[in-house]
Amino acid sequence: MKKYSAMIVDDSETDRYLLKRFLGKTDLVGDIFEVNNGKDALDFLSNFEENQKKYPDGFPPTLLFLDINMPLMDGFEFLSKYQELRDKVDDFSITIMMFSSSASKEDQNKAFSFPFVKDYLVKGAFKVEDLKAKIIQYV
Repeated sequence: MKKYSAMIVDDSETDRYLLKRFLGKTDLVGDIFEVNNGKDALDFLSNFEENQKKYPDGFPPTLLFLDINMPLMDGFEFLSKYQELRDKVDDFSITIMMFSSSASKEDQNKAFSFPFVKDYLVKGAFKVEDLKAKIIQYV
């Protein structure tokens, strides 16, 4: 079975570690890229040709888990810039799931206003089985 690649965009090393462990337990994800803010994520994704050569089986990532509150560029700023990137690069479609400690309906509605955001995971409020089901559903 082919494994998907994922990118975790979160400034919390602990949260990245926990999500990485969960993803590993789903047995659906192979390569995992990690960055701690939206700007670094955007820079990584924008470096399309070089990263396709460097990671031929994992770039662009199939899944992207995005925190909201981060330094330099938060999750919502990232989503706006990502939309611009999608418009420039053909066939650049990543399944984005928010990964936030905020359970606020306002944040969820704002996230879902971007058509490529497929789900909203509240940190600590889901199990490995839930994550696996969501990955299967959206990819």
